[in-house]
Amino acid sequence: MLTTRSRSGEEMCLAPTSEEIAAATVRDHLRSRRDLPVRLYLSTSKFRDELSPRGGLMRGREFVMGDAYTFDTDPEGMRTSAGFLNDACRAALLGMGLTGVFQAVADGGSIAAGPSTEHLVLGGSGQSHILACDHCGHRGDGAVISARPPACDDPVINVIAFALTHPDGSTLPAAVAIRSDLHVSPRKLAAATGATHVELLDADTLPALFGKQAGTLTPWDCSHVTLYRDTSAARLDDFSVSDGADGLRPHMSWAGAPGMPALNPHTAELHRAAEDMGCGRCDEGRYHTVRAVEVAHVFELGTQYSAPLNLTVPDPHGARRPVHMACSGIGITRCLQTLADLHRDRHGLRWKPGTGPADLHLIVLRADLPEMRQRTDQAIRQLQHNGTRLLVDDRHEAAGEKFAYAQLIGTPRAVVLSPQQTDGRVEVIDRWTGRHATTPLERIPAPEDYR
Repeated sequence: MLTTRSRSGEEMCLAPTSEEIAAATVRDHLRSRRDLPVRLYLSTSKFRDELSPRGGLMRGREFVMGDAYTFDTDPEGMRTSAGFLNDACRAALLGMGLTGVFQAVADGGSIAAGPSTEHLVLGGSGQSHILACDHCGHRGDGAVISARPPACDDPVINVIAFALTHPDGSTLPAAVAIRSDLHVSPRKLAAATGATHVELLDADTLPALFGKQAGTLTPWDCSHVTLYRDTSAARLDDFSVSDGADGLRPHMSWAGAPGMPALNPHTAELHRAAEDMGCGRCDEGRYHTVRAVEVAHVFELGTQYSAPLNLTVPDPHGARRPVHMACSGIGITRCLQTLADLHRDRHGLRWKPGTGPADLHLIVLRADLPEMRQRTDQAIRQLQHNGTRLLVDDRHEAAGEKFAYAQLIGTPRAVVLSPQQTDGRVEVIDRWTGRHATTPLERIPAPEDYR
């Protein structure tokens, strides 16, 4: 086990990721390709090295995740399973009472073999910042979604050098020509080149590789490596390049310039989308940044876990091939925290039916009276018989204190037992509408009738 110390000075150990555990588990039981697809689910407590909770309890030190892992014979099967996981996440989130959940293409980082899918809820307490089109509503991570950058007067083309690791394990240098006012998205570069890993080349290595310092490379210095150009650069007929101590060299063109041959690099959209860029899906909208809460995420993992762990199956020709994996994660505790944040009002929490600590808050007035204790026991038995989850307040407190506490806790309904009610009727208070009604106890609907 790898041990270390947290930022607060506590000793801790780093556990393996669940992807590795899931792959090793399936490897021990997999006999042939006919055993696939396999789908596993687990729910575990996880821990962050947080000094203190942030965003209320949105980022606490301990949280619960519901994870799933899928195993397929080929990329097509993996993508089908990823679609299944997205459908399952959406159904689970809606079942929890979360509304307004939407999916957005995201940058899965080092864990993903390609673009991943975030499940998000718009909210001011969210710590995710995504771009949203103000016309068609298209949303996503700027590292992944398409965008139309604004026009640029006197454009300058920069060249950025990267090391691309390919599926066969080889690592080769490559260069990207892009407008100086834009940033390269490593995720878009990986998608365009098929690379499994993209890393910026260290500036100290550039003189030996290109004969120039960082910041002075031009497209014409990259003839011995694969050169890509961003679509923003490909549309330019007249631009400048940085050329070392001589400063900018103007009036350059892909068709050639004095002393410079024509160039025709590979062209792809490689720039990162940003605020105020035009939407890449429609022709009218522009992107603006919105805050959202990430409540679930689905990743296409490819073979980056199965290959090192020797999780393979024979293909139709008998050669062994790595299994293709996908995974999803739902933040169970974060979903509850998001529900609490989105639905609260000035009085406290408001839980929708089927969520929260209970279905019904039973408020007992004058619980010290023997007849009220008897009525309370009878009401509890009757309500629990139809499956109602109860929170009973029989404390020796004033009625106003109990009513305020019921609003603070926020169960969907409160039922008031009072010594003034002698006909078997009770008062029912709806937390969402604030309406009061009087009804016989036996006519209070079962929880499923409210969902």
